[in-house]
Parts: sequence; structure tokens; C-alpha cells
Amino acid sequence: MIEISTIGAVRSIVEMLMAAGVEDVVLSPGSRNAPIILSLSAIPEFNCISVVDERTAAFMALGMAQQSGKPVAICCTSGSAMLNYAPAISEAYYQRIPLIMITADRPVEWIDQGEGQSIRQLDVLNGVLGASTSLIEELGAAEGEANRGELLRVLGVSTNENIPVQINVPLSEPLYEFGSWEKPAAVRWVESMAEPIDHSEFQSIWARSQRILVLVAQQNQPSSVQHWLSKCANDNRVVVVSETTSNIYKLDYVSCIDRTLEGFLGSDREGDFIPDFLITIGDNVISKKVKALFRRNSDRITAHWHFGLAKRNTFSCLTNWVNTAATSHFPEFPERMESTSNFGALWKGQFFRAEERHVEFLANAPYSDLKVFEHILDFVPIDAIFQMGNSSVVRYIQLFNQLQGVSYFGNRGVSGIEGCTSTAVGCALKTDKPVLFVSGDHAFRYDANGLSFEELPDNLKIIVINNDGGNIFRIIDGPQKHTSSDKFIEHTQKKSVKMLVEFHGVGYSQANDVETLDRELHRLFDGSCSGPHVLEVYTPRTINPNILKDYFQFVGQV
Repeated sequence: MIEISTIGAVRSIVEMLMAAGVEDVVLSPGSRNAPIILSLSAIPEFNCISVVDERTAAFMALGMAQQSGKPVAICCTSGSAMLNYAPAISEAYYQRIPLIMITADRPVEWIDQGEGQSIRQLDVLNGVLGASTSLIEELGAAEGEANRGELLRVLGVSTNENIPVQINVPLSEPLYEFGSWEKPAAVRWVESMAEPIDHSEFQSIWARSQRILVLVAQQNQPSSVQHWLSKCANDNRVVVVSETTSNIYKLDYVSCIDRTLEGFLGSDREGDFIPDFLITIGDNVISKKVKALFRRNSDRITAHWHFGLAKRNTFSCLTNWVNTAATSHFPEFPERMESTSNFGALWKGQFFRAEERHVEFLANAPYSDLKVFEHILDFVPIDAIFQMGNSSVVRYIQLFNQLQGVSYFGNRGVSGIEGCTSTAVGCALKTDKPVLFVSGDHAFRYDANGLSFEELPDNLKIIVINNDGGNIFRIIDGPQKHTSSDKFIEHTQKKSVKMLVEFHGVGYSQANDVETLDRELHRLFDGSCSGPHVLEVYTPRTINPNILKDYFQFVGQV
């Protein structure tokens, strides 16, 4: 016999989460949320884990939902605890990941009355939520029906639109009264229906366009679009450009956007590479260079169609948006027309020339961040999941060809550094594949609580690039013009993460040159480092940005 809380609102939550298909729940300890914790953890259908730090808990849930493709519930006590969910909720909102935030609360009449652990919880995060509700005390059937209606509405938004939501639960004492519970035979649920879309306008634009560029950005579940892309890429008017986070790979696609663009940006050839028909697929774009290119030439782009879960006018020229939450059907192509356009070949030629220069430069490049990433990518297992930290890490990785069979993920919704480690931990909990997380030293220290989870998965390996601070600020224009940047912007910090790692009982090793790096990378992936392990790689802080600038100058000479 299963016993759960006798509080009606808690029972409604349990039953509606089951109806919504929720399987994973990340609980953070507390008293006000105790009825919810004890009820959810008593039910075998829910896979519950406990994480003390709410910020870590929410990012772990994000990593789990990212891999499973299903909503994950998170639950915390009342007061400031829920504010720690904010970074992960905002990341989930812009990455379109369904997190269900269940926040226990004091009774309404005690808010703003000097009661401990109480704040105005319901509207705090509304800017990054798809929907929110505050349940009422269930005194009878009418209140129960009202709560279930609200839960149906809010959970429906999360599951149908892949977006975070909040369920606020005011709870009066007593909190620890429990009684028997049986799983209901069925709970009503509403699935979104695919909306028919008239593709005639798209087909008309496709037929008359001579320069078509398809840019595929961040996608956590990319399978639905692969066949469509393969068909359109056979047209000589078309080029498919992909970022690592698109998780789309094909030899005749153009990847490594930044190094490809370097050969014509700002030149009199720039206009030749601008499409008249731009098609974007997915969510957030990493490359600042391609954003600048298309924004600068937006008046030349006649039509821009975006296929994604959210409306994205990234390049200031959007003309049509197809919500792929409503339909997964991409347009059929009209009969292929004869064309003398060489737009696809133009882009591919530029890509291959930049690739040759890339290989030539790296053959003689000194030890640096750039060289370290070359070696890391040589050792990544073929079926690995690559979790990329922000912000220089993800940009360095985009300079290298995507590895076939490897999946790439990163917190590129808001692109903050605060939860990258925790996200990788959550990801590793939901897969048997090897998970490699590469982080900068600042980001790793910032999210050190990601290692505090007592059951860290054995398949998690972490590489920390320690360049003594936020080296991204030595790369971008501006900070180095000011003498105080080292201390207050880059925040140089010559400290190892070794003691931090060992405090959490995680394996540790280090490398500081090519020879030790290759040796430790071998050990990291050949089974010598059993269990979760951190490899700290030291690189030269002041040399790194100079090498990268030399690299871009070299590959741009094509």
C-alpha cells in the first residue's frame, strides 16, 4: 500500500504529473515542501533524486530533460529557495526545455506579514515562464476540480510547447498527515494537435530564389529535420550551414562558420555570400560573426523563414515563422528548376579553403588553448555526448569539424556560466554513453556544487581549461584597453581546482604541455580513470589570445 499526503492539492499534483508523463523529479530538502517530497518519492513511477542546492538541482534537471526529451519536475521549499531556480529556468525558457517548477509556499494570508521563509513567489519568474498558477486549499470537490483544471492548463503548456512552468502550492499545517493512495485508472489529458500549414508561399519563394541558405542552429532533438535537409542540399542554389549544437552532420554541409566567414568578411566579396532566401532552423545561434554578417546585409535578404519552437528574429529580417511545436512537417519542395546559380558551391569552396588553412596553421601552432582543443577532439569517443561550457569553450570547439557520432550540447539559451557542470551531471544521469564536459576554470569554480551530488555517474569525465581567469575577455575587443581589466573583468586567478575536486571525492589529474595532455587524455578514455574524473589542463594566459588572433588572420588569407 502506498501512503501519500492527505492534502488535496498535493494529491492532485501527484496525479497530474503522472498524466503528463513526468518520470524524473529533482527534490531539494525542506519543511514546507515535505508533503510533496514524501508523496512523490513514495510512488515507484517517479525517479526521484535529492539535491540540496536548488540552483544545482534545477540545472541537473535541465540536463536530464535535455537528454530524455521529457518534462522534469523540480520541487523546493518556500521563501528565497525558489529564487535559486532562476538561472536554470531562464536557460530552459530560451533553450525550450520543459521544467516543471513546484514551489511550496506559506498560506496566502501570511505573505508580507513577517512570517519566516515567505516572499511573493508566484510572479517572481513570470518573464521566463510559459505559464504559472497558485493552487488553492482543497476543502471539497469544487476546489479539487479547480486545482486539477489549473494543473491541466499549466502542465499542458509545458509538455506541448517545451517550456518551463511554475506550480505554486500554499500549504497550511499540519504538513505530515498521510493516508493510503491508489493510482487512478485514468486522468484526462489534452495533447496539442498538429496545425495544417499552407506551404504554397514557401514553395513559391523556393522556386524563384537563386541563393538559398539554410542555417541550422541549436537542436536537442534533431532527427525530424535530417531527411528534409538531405533533400534540399542536393540543389546547387542551396547551402546548408550548421553549428555544433545543431547536432546535424554531413560532409557537404558547411560547418565551422567563424573560420569560413573570415575569408570574406568586410571585403568586396561579402555580398556574394548573402542569400536572397534565408531559412533558419532551431533555436539560438552561437556565431557572432554570422549574426553581424546577416544583420549588416539584412536589406539584401528578401525572405527569412524560421522553423522553431520560438519566434526568432535574430537577423532583423524575419518574414515568416513556423512553430514546430504545432507541427513537425517541413514543406515539400517544388519540382527542381534549371538554374545557373553556384551559390552552394561558392560557400563550400570557401569552407574547404579555410579547412586547408586551419590544418596548416595547427600543424605548427604552439601550445595554447587552440592546440589543447585540437588534441581533446582527437580523443573524444565516437559515441560521446559533448557538454560545452561557456563562453570561450563553445567558440573554440566551433572552429573544428563536427565529429560524426558525437552529440554536442551547451547552455546556449542565455549562455551563462553558472550551471554548466550541474547540467552535465544531469545529462550523464540519463545516458549510458560517455559524457565529456569541457569547462573554463571560472565557470567550473562557479558551479562547483555540481560535484556535490552523492551519486555522480561513472560515465562523466570533465576537462577544465585553466588559463588563470576569464580568458574570453582577452579575446574580445575592448577589455584590454583598460589597465583594470585583469582584476575586475578578466579576474585573473592563479589557483588550481585540485583541492575543490578532491573535496568532493572525485578523481583528479593534470596536464601542462602536449606530452602530459596526450598521456592524460589516453587515461581519461581508456578505462584507467574509473568513475567521474576531472582533468585540469593549464594553458598560457597571455599567449592564448595572440595565437587565436594569428589563427584568424591566417585562415582569412584564402
